[in-house]
Amino acid sequence: MRRLPLLCLSLCLAWAHAVMAAEQWRVAVAEVPGLAEANGTGPLPDLLRALDAQLPDIDFELQITPFARTFHLLQNGQCEFQVPFLGNLPRLPAGLRYGSGRLWQVRFGLFTQRGNALSVAQLLDPAHVLSAERLAASGMDAGQREQLKPLLGRSWRLDELQEQLAAPRVPPALRTLAYPYRIETDRAHAPWLGFPALSGNSIEGSLQKLVRGRLDGYVFAVNQTEHEIDRLGLRQQLRAQDFGLYPVRWLVPDNPRGALVDRRLMEALGKLQKQPGFPKLQAPLNRLSSDWKPWP
Repeated sequence: MRRLPLLCLSLCLAWAHAVMAAEQWRVAVAEVPGLAEANGTGPLPDLLRALDAQLPDIDFELQITPFARTFHLLQNGQCEFQVPFLGNLPRLPAGLRYGSGRLWQVRFGLFTQRGNALSVAQLLDPAHVLSAERLAASGMDAGQREQLKPLLGRSWRLDELQEQLAAPRVPPALRTLAYPYRIETDRAHAPWLGFPALSGNSIEGSLQKLVRGRLDGYVFAVNQTEHEIDRLGLRQQLRAQDFGLYPVRWLVPDNPRGALVDRRLMEALGKLQKQPGFPKLQAPLNRLSSDWKPWP
């Protein structure tokens, strides 16, 4: 009979050791309505918890916070990885890199007033990039050209060029170098989409500016944007074009620790993808993205 208490004690000690051995990983999760709510609900937290369940030696602590703050948390070493982030973008936040896995896909759209013929091709035209040739032909004086040289290789809004020159007034020649469109997106995505977007604080606010003519266009995920368009009754005033279908991935630090985190996440994702419940977890995230069509 004495063996039973000893066996129970051994099991308890083994369980306690396993619990103590679990490594805590803080995860920076961007708060996105319908995707990851501030109270911890949503299809993205559900997916992350399912990933966590595949790693018995690791416990995820989800920190759901505004999108832009997630980058700062990761860059400052206050979390192990950030999610979600669009794949295939031309630039990434400093010191970070893409993880290896794809969680789902999301389609972005360009929304304009119905009478506006602006196209995605015009939006991303490489002719807008500030080049040495354009700068030399601009009519700017030698000192101003020297000040603008650090900006070569990208396109810039007029206010950004003016700030670089520290000019109280806009030189007329500067307007010829500036990006010609006023396009807004979510604040967290503004630096990364391949053109100098303006930062918006909410989908509704950006759409209201669009219909009032204060913007030429708005770029964001079609699922969330169309929900707001229909809620506000704006569909008859707008048109939508395909801006691209992006894989959604995680970000890790571009260092050995980030490489380790990425390997473990890929291990968890591989296990989860083999389970019969994975399509159900992914379904609300992929909803409408793959078969979406431009309109009207």
